[in-house]
Amino acid sequence: GRSPGLASLSPADLRRTLQGYPEAVRRGAGPLYRRLEVDLDKQKARLDELEPALAAGNSGRGRSVFFGGKAACSTCHTVKGEGGRVGPDLTRIGAIRTGRGLLEAVVFPSASIVRGYEPYVVNTKDGRTHMGILGRETAEAIYLVTAERAEVRIRRAAIETLAPGRVSIMPQGLDAQLSRQELGDLIAFLQSLR
Repeated sequence: GRSPGLASLSPADLRRTLQGYPEAVRRGAGPLYRRLEVDLDKQKARLDELEPALAAGNSGRGRSVFFGGKAACSTCHTVKGEGGRVGPDLTRIGAIRTGRGLLEAVVFPSASIVRGYEPYVVNTKDGRTHMGILGRETAEAIYLVTAERAEVRIRRAAIETLAPGRVSIMPQGLDAQLSRQELGDLIAFLQSLR
């Protein structure tokens, strides 16, 4: 429970790892499972609560939300060559995701992380922890891109542990920052991208 790498495990990974251990050990891991499990019922209820906003969305207004300062989506995401390059390019996202799927991705970004944008947790020998996506690597160092869009260079010799994380660097809580109308408009804009 005190391991800094705990955040990189899924409940299924932990169960698989402990399956060969005695029943007492598996039973003792109960609190760890509860810490790792996402409350899927709560997430589903929140999505059900927000889903009606999708019906009233306007893609033109949603474009303004996407490229505006309040949601700041374009600081990390690109649409048709415009925007940042920290997160996935969303130019054709409407062709591959449903409205509800897009809503889930915006409200709960850690629920489904796009391949190539997986977060990593790096613990260094001096006791610091860094989180971000792997931007690039050299023989001497790795470079993480953080949620603040900063590139952090970490010497390989300084790394104690490097493990996949489970928490997206995309901030959660956009549903609290945006009005229901703005959220519906944003999703309408994303759905129009084909």
